[in-house]
Amino acid sequence: MSLSFKLYLSIMVLIIIPLIIVGFFLNRQFAQFALNKASENALQTLKQTENSFSTLVTDTNDISVRILSNESVQDFSNGNYSDKAEYEKMYWNINEWIDNVVGSKNYFDSISLYSRNHVIFQRGMQVQDLDQKIMGRANRLQGRGYWVTSQGNVSYYRAIMDMQNLGRMLGIERFDIREESLYQYYKKMNSYSGSQIFLLDSYGRVLSSTERNRMGENLDHIDYVRKTLHLKNGYFSTRIQGERNIVLFYTIEATNWTLIQSIPEHSFTSVKTTINTILYIVILLCIFFGILFSFVQHKYMVKPLRNLQKEMEKLKTGNFDISLNIDSRDEIGEVSNGFVKMAKQLNHTINEVYLTKIKQREAELKALESQINPHFLYNTLDSIHWLAIKHKNYDVSDQIEALADIFKHVLNKGETIVTIRQEVDFLENYMFIQKRKYGKRIQLFIDAGPEILNYKMPKLVMQPLVENAIVHGLEQVIEGGMIEIKINRVDKGIQFIVSDNGIGVDEAKIHQMMASSDDAKHVFALKNIDDRIKISYGQEYGLYFTSSYGVGTIVKVLIPLIE
Repeated sequence: MSLSFKLYLSIMVLIIIPLIIVGFFLNRQFAQFALNKASENALQTLKQTENSFSTLVTDTNDISVRILSNESVQDFSNGNYSDKAEYEKMYWNINEWIDNVVGSKNYFDSISLYSRNHVIFQRGMQVQDLDQKIMGRANRLQGRGYWVTSQGNVSYYRAIMDMQNLGRMLGIERFDIREESLYQYYKKMNSYSGSQIFLLDSYGRVLSSTERNRMGENLDHIDYVRKTLHLKNGYFSTRIQGERNIVLFYTIEATNWTLIQSIPEHSFTSVKTTINTILYIVILLCIFFGILFSFVQHKYMVKPLRNLQKEMEKLKTGNFDISLNIDSRDEIGEVSNGFVKMAKQLNHTINEVYLTKIKQREAELKALESQINPHFLYNTLDSIHWLAIKHKNYDVSDQIEALADIFKHVLNKGETIVTIRQEVDFLENYMFIQKRKYGKRIQLFIDAGPEILNYKMPKLVMQPLVENAIVHGLEQVIEGGMIEIKINRVDKGIQFIVSDNGIGVDEAKIHQMMASSDDAKHVFALKNIDDRIKISYGQEYGLYFTSSYGVGTIVKVLIPLIE
Protein backbone atom coordinates (compact mmCIF):
# COMPACT_ATOMS: atom_id res chain seq x y z
CA MET A 1 0.00 0.00 0.00
CA SER A 2 1.19 3.49 -0.82
CA LEU A 3 1.65 6.06 1.92
CA SER A 4 -1.23 8.13 0.52
CA PHE A 5 -3.52 5.14 0.71
CA LYS A 6 -2.35 4.42 4.26
CA LEU A 7 -3.08 8.03 5.24
CA TYR A 8 -6.58 7.89 3.77
CA LEU A 9 -7.12 4.50 5.35
CA SER A 10 -5.88 5.78 8.72
CA ILE A 11 -8.23 8.76 8.53
CA MET A 12 -11.08 6.42 7.67
CA VAL A 13 -10.27 3.75 10.28
CA LEU A 14 -9.04 5.98 13.11
CA ILE A 15 -11.23 9.06 12.67
CA ILE A 16 -14.26 8.74 10.43
CA ILE A 17 -15.44 5.21 11.29
CA PRO A 18 -14.89 5.63 15.08
CA LEU A 19 -16.61 9.01 14.85
CA ILE A 20 -19.59 7.49 13.09
CA ILE A 21 -19.77 4.64 15.61
CA VAL A 22 -19.42 6.99 18.59
CA GLY A 23 -21.84 9.41 16.92
CA PHE A 24 -24.52 6.78 16.50
CA PHE A 25 -23.94 5.59 20.06
CA LEU A 26 -24.17 9.13 21.43
CA ASN A 27 -27.16 9.77 19.20
CA ARG A 28 -28.98 6.85 20.75
CA GLN A 29 -27.97 7.94 24.24
CA PHE A 30 -28.96 11.57 23.67
CA ALA A 31 -32.16 10.52 21.92
CA GLN A 32 -33.05 8.28 24.86
CA PHE A 33 -32.11 11.06 27.27
CA ALA A 34 -34.22 13.55 25.32
CA LEU A 35 -37.11 11.08 25.21
CA ASN A 36 -36.88 10.55 28.98
CA LYS A 37 -36.72 14.30 29.55
CA ALA A 38 -39.68 14.92 27.29
CA SER A 39 -41.58 12.11 29.05
CA GLU A 40 -40.81 13.63 32.45
CA ASN A 41 -42.01 17.03 31.25
CA ALA A 42 -45.17 15.48 29.78
CA LEU A 43 -45.80 13.67 33.09
CA GLN A 44 -45.39 16.91 35.04
CA THR A 45 -47.82 18.56 32.64
CA LEU A 46 -50.28 15.71 33.14
CA LYS A 47 -49.92 16.04 36.91
CA GLN A 48 -51.08 19.64 36.69
CA THR A 49 -54.59 18.18 36.55
CA GLU A 50 -54.09 16.79 40.04
CA ASN A 51 -54.99 20.11 41.66
CA SER A 52 -58.28 20.21 39.74
CA PHE A 53 -59.19 16.68 40.81
CA SER A 54 -58.14 17.44 44.39
CA THR A 55 -60.32 20.55 44.36
CA LEU A 56 -63.27 18.49 43.14
CA VAL A 57 -62.73 15.90 45.87
CA THR A 58 -62.23 18.55 48.57
CA ASP A 59 -65.28 20.58 47.50
CA THR A 60 -67.45 17.46 47.38
CA ASN A 61 -66.31 16.46 50.86
CA ASP A 62 -66.80 19.97 52.30
CA ILE A 63 -70.27 20.43 50.78
CA SER A 64 -71.34 17.00 51.99
CA VAL A 65 -70.23 17.84 55.54
CA ARG A 66 -72.12 21.15 55.47
CA ILE A 67 -75.25 19.42 54.17
CA LEU A 68 -75.33 16.59 56.68
CA SER A 69 -74.70 18.98 59.59
CA ASN A 70 -77.45 21.41 58.52
CA GLU A 71 -80.30 21.49 61.07
CA SER A 72 -82.98 21.64 58.36
CA VAL A 73 -81.46 18.63 56.59
CA GLN A 74 -81.35 16.79 59.93
CA ASP A 75 -85.06 17.48 60.54
CA PHE A 76 -86.00 16.74 56.93
CA SER A 77 -84.13 13.42 56.94
CA ASN A 78 -85.67 12.50 60.28
CA GLY A 79 -89.17 13.19 58.90
CA ASN A 80 -89.90 16.10 61.26
CA TYR A 81 -92.76 17.61 59.21
CA SER A 82 -96.47 17.26 59.89
CA ASP A 83 -97.99 17.46 56.42
CA LYS A 84 -97.24 17.81 52.76
CA ALA A 85 -97.21 21.60 52.84
CA GLU A 86 -94.58 21.64 55.57
CA TYR A 87 -92.62 18.97 53.60
CA GLU A 88 -92.58 21.09 50.46
CA LYS A 89 -91.63 24.20 52.41
CA MET A 90 -88.68 22.40 53.98
CA TYR A 91 -87.77 20.84 50.57
CA TRP A 92 -87.54 24.18 48.81
CA ASN A 93 -85.76 25.85 51.68
CA ILE A 94 -83.13 23.09 51.56
CA ASN A 95 -82.93 23.35 47.77
CA GLU A 96 -82.34 27.12 47.96
CA TRP A 97 -79.76 26.70 50.71
CA ILE A 98 -77.89 23.99 48.72
CA ASP A 99 -77.90 26.29 45.68
CA ASN A 100 -76.15 28.91 47.79
CA VAL A 101 -73.69 26.34 49.16
CA VAL A 102 -72.83 24.91 45.73
CA GLY A 103 -72.62 28.36 44.11
CA SER A 104 -70.63 28.32 40.86
CA LYS A 105 -69.36 24.77 41.29
CA ASN A 106 -71.00 23.24 38.28
CA TYR A 107 -69.43 19.77 38.33
CA PHE A 108 -72.42 18.08 40.04
CA ASP A 109 -75.03 16.44 37.81
CA SER A 110 -77.21 15.93 40.88
CA ILE A 111 -77.28 16.15 44.67
CA SER A 112 -79.72 13.75 46.32
CA LEU A 113 -80.88 12.88 49.84
CA TYR A 114 -82.21 9.48 50.82
CA SER A 115 -84.20 8.34 53.83
CA ARG A 116 -83.29 4.75 54.08
CA ASN A 117 -83.08 3.80 50.39
CA HIS A 118 -85.82 6.15 49.07
CA VAL A 119 -85.20 9.51 47.46
CA ILE A 120 -86.56 12.36 49.57
CA PHE A 121 -84.67 15.24 47.96
CA GLN A 122 -83.20 15.67 44.49
CA ARG A 123 -81.38 18.53 42.82
CA GLY A 124 -80.41 17.92 39.19
CA MET A 125 -80.95 14.78 37.14
CA GLN A 126 -83.27 11.96 38.14
CA VAL A 127 -81.72 9.22 40.32
CA GLN A 128 -82.91 5.79 41.39
CA ASP A 129 -83.44 4.31 44.81
CA LEU A 130 -80.36 2.88 46.50
CA ASP A 131 -79.57 -0.81 46.79
CA GLN A 132 -78.87 -2.40 50.14
CA LYS A 133 -75.12 -2.63 49.55
CA ILE A 134 -74.81 1.16 49.41
CA MET A 135 -76.99 1.49 52.50
CA GLY A 136 -74.97 -1.09 54.42
CA ARG A 137 -71.62 0.40 53.55
CA ALA A 138 -72.74 3.94 54.44
CA ASN A 139 -74.03 2.72 57.82
CA ARG A 140 -70.72 0.93 58.54
CA LEU A 141 -68.68 4.04 57.72
CA GLN A 142 -70.75 6.09 60.22
CA GLY A 143 -70.59 9.42 58.36
CA ARG A 144 -67.37 8.95 56.37
CA GLY A 145 -67.77 9.54 52.66
CA TYR A 146 -66.77 7.16 49.87
CA TRP A 147 -66.68 7.11 46.06
CA VAL A 148 -68.52 4.61 43.87
CA THR A 149 -68.13 4.12 40.11
CA SER A 150 -70.71 2.15 38.13
CA GLN A 151 -71.12 1.90 34.37
CA GLY A 152 -69.03 5.01 33.82
CA ASN A 153 -70.89 7.06 36.45
CA VAL A 154 -69.01 8.64 39.37
CA SER A 155 -70.92 9.12 42.64
CA TYR A 156 -70.02 10.16 46.18
CA TYR A 157 -72.01 8.77 49.15
CA ARG A 158 -72.09 9.78 52.78
CA ALA A 159 -74.35 8.74 55.67
CA ILE A 160 -76.41 11.47 57.36
CA MET A 161 -75.92 10.70 61.04
CA ASP A 162 -78.34 11.92 63.72
CA MET A 163 -76.67 14.83 65.50
CA GLN A 164 -78.85 14.22 68.58
CA ASN A 165 -78.57 10.46 68.76
CA LEU A 166 -75.00 9.21 68.31
CA GLY A 167 -74.62 6.25 65.94
CA ARG A 168 -78.09 6.55 64.40
CA MET A 169 -78.22 6.95 60.60
CA LEU A 170 -81.01 9.19 59.32
CA GLY A 171 -80.28 8.88 55.62
CA ILE A 172 -77.69 9.15 52.87
CA GLU A 173 -76.54 12.02 50.71
CA ARG A 174 -75.40 11.38 47.14
CA PHE A 175 -73.37 13.52 44.71
CA ASP A 176 -73.23 12.53 41.03
CA ILE A 177 -70.25 14.04 39.24
CA ARG A 178 -70.66 15.41 35.70
CA GLU A 179 -68.28 13.52 33.36
CA GLU A 180 -67.87 16.60 31.19
CA SER A 181 -66.30 18.37 34.19
CA LEU A 182 -63.74 15.58 34.55
CA TYR A 183 -63.03 15.72 30.83
CA GLN A 184 -62.36 19.47 30.92
CA TYR A 185 -59.59 18.97 33.50
CA TYR A 186 -57.33 17.03 31.12
CA LYS A 187 -58.74 17.98 27.71
CA LYS A 188 -56.02 20.59 27.10
CA MET A 189 -53.29 18.02 27.88
CA ASN A 190 -54.13 16.07 24.72
CA SER A 191 -51.93 18.23 22.46
CA TYR A 192 -49.70 15.42 21.15
CA SER A 193 -50.55 13.76 17.85
CA GLY A 194 -52.13 10.35 18.41
CA SER A 195 -52.33 10.81 22.20
CA GLN A 196 -55.05 9.14 24.29
CA ILE A 197 -56.08 9.91 27.88
CA PHE A 198 -58.13 7.67 30.18
CA LEU A 199 -59.41 8.28 33.72
CA LEU A 200 -59.88 4.84 35.29
CA ASP A 201 -61.21 3.64 38.61
CA SER A 202 -59.29 1.08 40.66
CA TYR A 203 -60.88 -1.77 38.66
CA GLY A 204 -59.83 -0.39 35.29
CA ARG A 205 -63.24 1.01 34.25
CA VAL A 206 -63.18 4.13 32.10
CA LEU A 207 -64.71 7.06 34.01
CA SER A 208 -63.72 9.64 31.40
CA SER A 209 -61.63 9.63 28.25
CA THR A 210 -60.62 11.57 25.18
CA GLU A 211 -61.93 8.51 23.35
CA ARG A 212 -65.59 9.38 23.98
CA ASN A 213 -66.89 6.07 22.61
CA ARG A 214 -65.08 4.07 25.30
CA MET A 215 -66.90 5.45 28.34
CA GLY A 216 -67.68 2.75 30.87
CA GLU A 217 -65.43 0.18 29.11
CA ASN A 218 -63.27 -2.08 31.29
CA LEU A 219 -59.57 -1.95 30.26
CA ASP A 220 -57.98 -4.10 32.97
CA HIS A 221 -57.27 -6.83 30.39
CA ILE A 222 -54.72 -4.55 28.64
CA ASP A 223 -51.17 -5.15 29.89
CA TYR A 224 -50.01 -1.54 30.12
CA VAL A 225 -53.28 -0.52 31.86
CA ARG A 226 -52.93 -3.36 34.38
CA LYS A 227 -49.34 -2.25 35.04
CA THR A 228 -50.40 1.34 35.83
CA LEU A 229 -53.10 0.17 38.23
CA HIS A 230 -50.44 -1.46 40.42
CA LEU A 231 -48.15 1.59 40.52
CA LYS A 232 -48.51 5.10 41.90
CA ASN A 233 -47.09 7.26 39.13
CA GLY A 234 -44.41 7.36 36.47
CA TYR A 235 -43.91 6.52 32.80
CA PHE A 236 -42.65 3.66 30.65
CA SER A 237 -42.31 2.68 27.01
CA THR A 238 -44.47 -0.03 25.45
CA ARG A 239 -46.06 -1.08 22.19
CA ILE A 240 -49.71 -0.24 21.64
CA GLN A 241 -51.20 -1.75 18.50
CA GLY A 242 -47.70 -2.31 17.09
CA GLU A 243 -46.50 1.26 17.65
CA ARG A 244 -44.00 2.34 20.31
CA ASN A 245 -45.71 4.63 22.88
CA ILE A 246 -44.79 6.43 26.09
CA VAL A 247 -47.36 5.74 28.81
CA LEU A 248 -47.66 8.44 31.53
CA PHE A 249 -49.80 7.93 34.62
CA TYR A 250 -50.45 9.01 38.19
CA THR A 251 -52.92 8.02 40.91
CA ILE A 252 -55.42 10.40 42.53
CA GLU A 253 -54.96 9.29 46.13
CA ALA A 254 -58.31 10.44 47.59
CA THR A 255 -60.36 8.44 45.07
CA ASN A 256 -57.81 5.81 43.94
CA TRP A 257 -58.44 6.81 40.32
CA THR A 258 -55.65 6.63 37.75
CA LEU A 259 -55.15 9.14 34.95
CA ILE A 260 -53.31 7.53 32.01
CA GLN A 261 -51.96 9.20 28.88
CA SER A 262 -50.37 7.33 25.96
CA ILE A 263 -48.24 9.34 23.52
CA PRO A 264 -46.64 7.85 20.36
CA GLU A 265 -42.87 8.24 20.46
CA HIS A 266 -42.88 9.87 17.03
CA SER A 267 -44.62 12.85 18.65
CA PHE A 268 -41.26 13.68 20.28
CA THR A 269 -39.40 13.62 16.96
CA SER A 270 -38.58 17.34 16.99
CA VAL A 271 -35.90 16.87 19.66
CA LYS A 272 -34.56 13.73 17.98
CA THR A 273 -34.46 15.48 14.60
CA THR A 274 -32.44 18.33 16.09
CA ILE A 275 -29.95 15.89 17.63
CA ASN A 276 -29.64 13.97 14.33
CA THR A 277 -29.07 17.20 12.40
CA ILE A 278 -26.29 18.26 14.76
CA LEU A 279 -24.73 14.78 14.52
CA TYR A 280 -24.77 14.80 10.71
CA ILE A 281 -23.26 18.29 10.58
CA VAL A 282 -20.46 17.25 12.95
CA ILE A 283 -19.71 14.09 10.93
CA LEU A 284 -19.66 16.03 7.64
CA LEU A 285 -17.36 18.65 9.15
CA CYS A 286 -15.00 15.95 10.42
CA ILE A 287 -14.97 14.27 7.00
CA PHE A 288 -14.27 17.63 5.34
CA PHE A 289 -11.41 18.48 7.69
CA GLY A 290 -10.12 14.89 7.40
CA ILE A 291 -9.90 15.26 3.61
CA LEU A 292 -8.33 18.71 4.01
CA PHE A 293 -5.81 17.22 6.42
CA SER A 294 -4.98 14.48 3.91
CA PHE A 295 -4.25 17.07 1.22
CA VAL A 296 -1.93 18.92 3.59
CA GLN A 297 -0.23 15.65 4.46
CA HIS A 298 0.17 14.85 0.79
CA LYS A 299 1.88 18.15 0.05
CA TYR A 300 4.23 18.29 3.01
CA MET A 301 4.89 14.62 3.66
CA VAL A 302 3.84 12.24 0.88
CA LYS A 303 5.23 14.23 -2.04
CA PRO A 304 8.69 14.78 -0.45
CA LEU A 305 8.83 11.11 0.47
CA ARG A 306 8.00 10.11 -3.10
CA ASN A 307 10.83 12.28 -4.37
CA LEU A 308 13.10 10.62 -1.84
CA GLN A 309 11.87 7.21 -3.01
CA LYS A 310 12.76 8.02 -6.62
CA GLU A 311 16.30 8.91 -5.60
CA MET A 312 16.53 5.70 -3.61
CA GLU A 313 15.51 3.74 -6.69
CA LYS A 314 18.41 5.36 -8.53
CA LEU A 315 20.72 4.34 -5.71
CA LYS A 316 19.52 0.73 -5.94
CA THR A 317 20.73 0.59 -9.54
CA GLY A 318 24.17 1.83 -8.53
CA ASN A 319 23.60 5.43 -9.65
CA PHE A 320 24.99 7.68 -6.92
CA ASP A 321 24.13 10.92 -8.72
CA ILE A 322 21.54 12.03 -6.14
CA SER A 323 19.67 15.35 -6.59
CA LEU A 324 17.02 16.43 -4.07
CA ASN A 325 15.49 19.89 -3.69
CA ILE A 326 15.17 20.08 0.08
CA ASP A 327 13.26 23.15 1.26
CA SER A 328 12.02 22.06 4.65
CA ARG A 329 13.86 21.59 7.92
CA ASP A 330 11.42 19.14 9.44
CA GLU A 331 12.01 15.45 9.98
CA ILE A 332 11.53 14.62 6.29
CA GLY A 333 14.02 17.33 5.36
CA GLU A 334 16.49 15.91 7.85
CA VAL A 335 15.98 12.41 6.48
CA SER A 336 16.51 13.66 2.92
CA ASN A 337 19.70 15.49 3.88
CA GLY A 338 20.87 12.42 5.71
CA PHE A 339 20.16 10.28 2.67
CA VAL A 340 22.22 12.57 0.40
CA LYS A 341 25.14 12.43 2.82
CA MET A 342 24.78 8.69 3.20
CA ALA A 343 24.81 8.21 -0.56
CA LYS A 344 28.08 10.09 -0.82
CA GLN A 345 29.65 8.04 1.95
CA LEU A 346 28.22 4.83 0.58
CA ASN A 347 29.73 5.57 -2.80
CA HIS A 348 33.12 5.65 -1.11
CA THR A 349 32.85 2.44 0.91
CA ILE A 350 30.29 0.27 -0.91
CA ASN A 351 32.84 -2.06 -2.47
CA GLU A 352 34.83 -2.81 0.66
CA VAL A 353 35.14 -6.56 1.16
CA TYR A 354 34.85 -6.47 4.90
CA LEU A 355 31.36 -4.97 4.88
CA THR A 356 30.26 -7.39 2.21
CA LYS A 357 31.45 -10.36 4.24
CA ILE A 358 29.84 -9.12 7.43
CA LYS A 359 26.49 -8.78 5.70
CA GLN A 360 26.90 -12.19 4.16
CA ARG A 361 27.76 -13.85 7.49
CA GLU A 362 24.81 -12.15 9.22
CA ALA A 363 22.50 -13.43 6.52
CA GLU A 364 23.92 -16.92 6.91
CA LEU A 365 23.45 -16.77 10.68
CA LYS A 366 19.78 -15.86 10.36
CA ALA A 367 19.27 -18.57 7.77
CA LEU A 368 20.93 -21.14 10.04
CA GLU A 369 18.77 -20.11 12.99
CA SER A 370 15.60 -20.28 10.93
CA GLN A 371 16.29 -23.90 9.92
CA ILE A 372 16.07 -25.23 13.45
CA ASN A 373 12.45 -24.47 14.22
CA PRO A 374 10.74 -26.49 11.44
CA HIS A 375 12.96 -29.49 12.08
CA PHE A 376 12.30 -29.45 15.79
CA LEU A 377 8.57 -28.83 15.29
CA TYR A 378 8.32 -31.83 12.99
CA ASN A 379 9.96 -34.21 15.46
CA THR A 380 7.91 -32.89 18.37
CA LEU A 381 4.61 -33.29 16.55
CA ASP A 382 5.75 -36.76 15.49
CA SER A 383 6.19 -37.77 19.12
CA ILE A 384 2.71 -36.46 19.96
CA HIS A 385 1.37 -38.50 17.04
CA TRP A 386 2.93 -41.69 18.39
CA LEU A 387 1.69 -40.92 21.88
CA ALA A 388 -1.87 -40.49 20.63
CA ILE A 389 -1.73 -43.89 18.88
CA LYS A 390 -0.15 -45.65 21.81
CA HIS A 391 -2.15 -44.20 24.69
CA LYS A 392 -5.43 -43.37 22.97
CA ASN A 393 -5.04 -39.60 23.63
CA TYR A 394 -5.06 -39.81 27.46
CA ASP A 395 -1.84 -37.84 27.99
CA VAL A 396 -2.07 -35.49 25.02
CA SER A 397 -2.89 -32.52 27.24
CA ASP A 398 0.42 -32.95 29.13
CA GLN A 399 2.27 -33.14 25.82
CA ILE A 400 0.67 -29.97 24.53
CA GLU A 401 1.44 -28.11 27.74
CA ALA A 402 5.10 -29.03 27.48
CA LEU A 403 5.07 -28.17 23.79
CA ALA A 404 3.68 -24.72 24.61
CA ASP A 405 6.60 -24.10 26.97
CA ILE A 406 8.96 -25.22 24.24
CA PHE A 407 7.48 -22.81 21.72
CA LYS A 408 7.70 -20.04 24.27
CA HIS A 409 11.40 -20.73 24.70
CA VAL A 410 12.02 -21.04 20.97
CA LEU A 411 10.32 -17.75 20.19
CA ASN A 412 11.57 -15.91 23.32
CA LYS A 413 10.18 -12.59 21.98
CA GLY A 414 12.74 -12.60 19.19
CA GLU A 415 15.72 -12.80 21.56
CA THR A 416 18.52 -15.24 20.63
CA ILE A 417 20.22 -15.24 24.03
CA VAL A 418 18.76 -17.05 27.05
CA THR A 419 20.02 -18.15 30.44
CA ILE A 420 21.40 -21.63 30.91
CA ARG A 421 18.55 -22.24 33.37
CA GLN A 422 16.01 -21.45 30.61
CA GLU A 423 17.79 -23.78 28.17
CA VAL A 424 17.81 -26.57 30.79
CA ASP A 425 14.08 -26.07 31.48
CA PHE A 426 13.46 -26.13 27.76
CA LEU A 427 15.42 -29.38 27.45
CA GLU A 428 13.47 -30.99 30.29
CA ASN A 429 10.17 -30.08 28.58
CA TYR A 430 11.49 -31.63 25.38
CA MET A 431 12.46 -34.83 27.21
CA PHE A 432 9.07 -34.88 28.92
CA ILE A 433 7.53 -35.19 25.46
CA GLN A 434 10.08 -37.77 24.29
CA LYS A 435 9.55 -39.95 27.34
CA ARG A 436 5.91 -40.36 26.38
CA LYS A 437 7.18 -42.06 23.25
CA TYR A 438 10.17 -44.00 24.57
CA GLY A 439 9.14 -44.53 28.19
CA LYS A 440 12.02 -45.53 30.44
CA ARG A 441 14.17 -46.71 27.53
CA ILE A 442 16.01 -43.39 27.39
CA GLN A 443 17.20 -41.52 30.48
CA LEU A 444 18.55 -37.97 30.63
CA PHE A 445 20.91 -36.73 33.36
CA ILE A 446 21.94 -33.09 33.62
CA ASP A 447 24.88 -32.08 35.78
CA ALA A 448 25.04 -28.29 36.21
CA GLY A 449 25.97 -26.39 39.32
CA PRO A 450 23.60 -23.63 40.50
CA GLU A 451 26.36 -21.02 39.97
CA ILE A 452 26.35 -21.89 36.26
CA LEU A 453 22.61 -21.58 35.61
CA ASN A 454 22.41 -17.78 35.62
CA TYR A 455 24.98 -17.30 32.87
CA LYS A 456 23.67 -16.77 29.35
CA MET A 457 24.06 -18.74 26.15
CA PRO A 458 22.65 -18.91 22.59
CA LYS A 459 19.30 -20.64 22.62
CA LEU A 460 18.67 -24.02 20.98
CA VAL A 461 22.16 -25.46 21.50
CA MET A 462 21.62 -28.52 23.67
CA GLN A 463 18.24 -29.66 22.35
CA PRO A 464 19.41 -30.52 18.81
CA LEU A 465 22.30 -32.51 20.30
CA VAL A 466 19.96 -34.46 22.57
CA GLU A 467 17.63 -35.04 19.64
CA ASN A 468 20.51 -36.43 17.55
CA ALA A 469 21.52 -38.67 20.45
CA ILE A 470 18.00 -40.10 20.59
CA VAL A 471 17.33 -40.46 16.86
CA HIS A 472 20.78 -41.55 15.66
CA GLY A 473 22.22 -43.13 18.79
CA LEU A 474 19.61 -44.71 21.07
CA GLU A 475 16.40 -45.17 19.10
CA GLN A 476 17.58 -48.42 17.54
CA VAL A 477 18.86 -49.80 20.86
CA ILE A 478 16.07 -52.05 22.16
CA GLU A 479 17.14 -51.84 25.78
CA GLY A 480 17.53 -48.06 25.51
CA GLY A 481 20.31 -46.02 26.95
CA MET A 482 21.38 -42.88 28.73
CA ILE A 483 22.15 -39.31 27.70
CA GLU A 484 24.34 -37.32 30.07
CA ILE A 485 24.86 -33.56 29.96
CA LYS A 486 27.61 -31.84 31.92
CA ILE A 487 27.88 -28.07 32.07
CA ASN A 488 31.14 -26.73 33.50
CA ARG A 489 32.99 -23.47 33.67
CA VAL A 490 36.42 -23.68 32.02
CA ASP A 491 39.23 -21.19 31.32
CA LYS A 492 37.76 -19.93 28.07
CA GLY A 493 34.12 -19.82 29.19
CA ILE A 494 31.37 -22.45 29.53
CA GLN A 495 31.65 -26.00 28.19
CA PHE A 496 28.67 -28.26 27.42
CA ILE A 497 29.33 -32.00 27.10
CA VAL A 498 26.52 -34.15 25.67
CA SER A 499 27.32 -37.88 25.67
CA ASP A 500 25.30 -41.04 24.99
CA ASN A 501 25.98 -44.78 25.07
CA GLY A 502 24.20 -45.45 21.79
CA ILE A 503 25.30 -47.30 18.67
CA GLY A 504 27.73 -44.55 17.61
CA VAL A 505 28.49 -43.26 14.12
CA ASP A 506 31.42 -42.88 11.72
CA GLU A 507 33.29 -39.94 13.24
CA ALA A 508 35.41 -39.27 10.16
CA LYS A 509 32.36 -39.20 7.91
CA ILE A 510 30.65 -36.70 10.19
CA HIS A 511 33.66 -34.37 10.12
CA GLN A 512 33.80 -34.68 6.35
CA MET A 513 30.13 -33.77 5.92
CA MET A 514 30.50 -30.79 8.26
CA ALA A 515 33.37 -29.49 6.17
CA SER A 516 31.51 -29.93 2.86
CA SER A 517 28.87 -27.40 1.83
CA ASP A 518 27.13 -30.02 -0.33
CA ASP A 519 26.81 -32.60 2.46
CA ALA A 520 26.12 -30.13 5.29
CA LYS A 521 22.39 -30.72 4.95
CA HIS A 522 22.86 -34.25 6.38
CA VAL A 523 24.39 -32.86 9.58
CA PHE A 524 22.60 -29.52 9.64
CA ALA A 525 21.98 -29.61 13.45
CA LEU A 526 25.70 -29.95 14.24
CA LYS A 527 26.65 -27.55 11.45
CA ASN A 528 24.13 -24.94 12.55
CA ILE A 529 25.29 -24.96 16.15
CA ASP A 530 28.95 -24.76 15.19
CA ASP A 531 28.43 -21.97 12.63
CA ARG A 532 26.24 -19.90 14.93
CA ILE A 533 28.77 -19.97 17.74
CA LYS A 534 31.76 -19.25 15.45
CA ILE A 535 29.99 -16.37 13.70
CA SER A 536 28.93 -14.84 16.99
CA TYR A 537 32.01 -15.41 19.15
CA GLY A 538 34.93 -16.35 16.91
CA GLN A 539 36.75 -19.41 15.59
CA GLU A 540 38.13 -20.46 18.98
CA TYR A 541 34.63 -21.41 20.07
CA GLY A 542 32.25 -23.93 18.60
CA LEU A 543 31.42 -27.64 18.51
CA TYR A 544 33.73 -30.67 18.82
CA PHE A 545 32.42 -34.12 17.83
CA THR A 546 33.71 -37.63 18.68
CA SER A 547 32.00 -41.00 18.27
CA SER A 548 32.78 -44.74 18.13
CA TYR A 549 30.64 -47.64 16.90
CA GLY A 550 29.17 -49.64 19.78
CA VAL A 551 30.49 -47.14 22.36
CA GLY A 552 28.56 -43.94 21.87
CA THR A 553 28.97 -40.31 20.95
CA ILE A 554 30.36 -37.26 22.76
CA VAL A 555 29.70 -33.70 21.62
CA LYS A 556 31.43 -30.75 23.29
CA VAL A 557 30.32 -27.15 22.84
CA LEU A 558 32.41 -24.21 24.03
CA ILE A 559 31.05 -20.67 24.36
CA PRO A 560 32.46 -17.60 26.09
CA LEU A 561 31.31 -16.57 29.56
CA ILE A 562 28.23 -14.38 29.02
CA GLU A 563 26.83 -12.63 32.07
